[in-house]
Amino acid sequence: MRTQRGAGRLVLLIVVAALIVVVALSRQRRLAQDGDGTLGQSPKADSQITAAAQRSLIDYWTDEEPKIYHRQFTKLAGGFQPKTPQSPAFTCGGQSQTYADLRGNAFYCSGGEDYIAWDAAQLFPQLTERFGSIAPAIVLAHEMGHAIQSRGRVEAPSVVRELQADCFAGSWTRFAQTSTSDPVRLNEGALDTAVATILTLRDQPGTGADAEQAHGLGFDRVNAYQTGYEHGAERCAQFPKQGVVATELPFRTVSEAETGGNLPYGETVDVLSQSLNSFWTSVVPRLRHGSTFTEPKLNPSDGDKLPPCPNEAQQDGPSQYCAATTSIDWLSSWVMKAHQQIGDMATGAVLSDAWAEAGQTDAGLPVTGKQAGLQRDCFTGAWLAYLAQGDLPNSQLSPGDLDEALTEIVVSSFADDGHESDRGGAFERTTALRSGVFGGPTACR
Repeated sequence: MRTQRGAGRLVLLIVVAALIVVVALSRQRRLAQDGDGTLGQSPKADSQITAAAQRSLIDYWTDEEPKIYHRQFTKLAGGFQPKTPQSPAFTCGGQSQTYADLRGNAFYCSGGEDYIAWDAAQLFPQLTERFGSIAPAIVLAHEMGHAIQSRGRVEAPSVVRELQADCFAGSWTRFAQTSTSDPVRLNEGALDTAVATILTLRDQPGTGADAEQAHGLGFDRVNAYQTGYEHGAERCAQFPKQGVVATELPFRTVSEAETGGNLPYGETVDVLSQSLNSFWTSVVPRLRHGSTFTEPKLNPSDGDKLPPCPNEAQQDGPSQYCAATTSIDWLSSWVMKAHQQIGDMATGAVLSDAWAEAGQTDAGLPVTGKQAGLQRDCFTGAWLAYLAQGDLPNSQLSPGDLDEALTEIVVSSFADDGHESDRGGAFERTTALRSGVFGGPTACR
């Protein structure tokens, strides 16, 4: 953040924030044994994944394309083409290519060639190992989205096409989850790791939304994916005319580019504490008439556990609000590490969660249980929107800030055994965050 005074090639860009997610999920993933068509957090053979996903995608779009583009679905003329170093040269758009041109990527080739190709030697095995069997299926669903765009003759800027493909992938995911006859079944945790997969396939912060190959930042892509999951392919088909949520901005100064838009840790705490106090001072009276917000004392801790709070159970997270002492407590070493590895708005997300608990307390809202936790994620989204003030290019937010908050929430959504935390899984928590970003505090009630 900054201070103010007064057709479709999938680029796999695993940036620092994404690597944190990869490490967290790789360490915590459950290694359950699934049936051949069950996709989720568990790894399985790539051939099983792609075979089930291909059948499912064909079934889905055979039924869905006539509904949204009023034309029958035709299977890919060139089919699905896994590529390895041993694969012969191939062409797309009349240009000869080899595996080296494709390495680390997947893409849809339009025109008469009409096929989906992917790196089967590195990309899919790595995605499967790090995220589980749902990840390659999400990539195929995204690329099939580009094939549907070609059949529907969709014309739009790159970022719109890419986000629409993410949306189509989300609509297919809902189909796979709810269909009783589909060859793909999704197990517990599949939606959470799908969100983490989408987050890794984001643009580098600082990429403008009007860039020739813009795909969207993590927040934009997760939002598009969840929009498709929630509202279906018909809503996705409206993207070119109705527009998309694109928060991508170029860095505004040389110094912002050099720092990645991140303030030093100490300055971040000072700036965001003031902002959170201002936000909650205005919000609490709106949540409960006659109530006021009491600004908390700041209590960073150098220990490895949060200090005990009288009359409350010991908290396991990196921050808390202690009503008895009216203080915000946080683990300095933990938060500084997140700040260094993810960015300054990871610090913001951790602090915001504790401030939201303070706001809940002063507004007489529940502070324990899953729904209270999801409400705090929603309030974090509302606070981020407050920082933007409806004018993202001129706000305090820097390129990538929304992604940093999103990444922190995704990482903290997984418990040590790989199951979702008692706060809910990554899919639920990012949905709550989005509700706050788009709907403000009133959406969090």
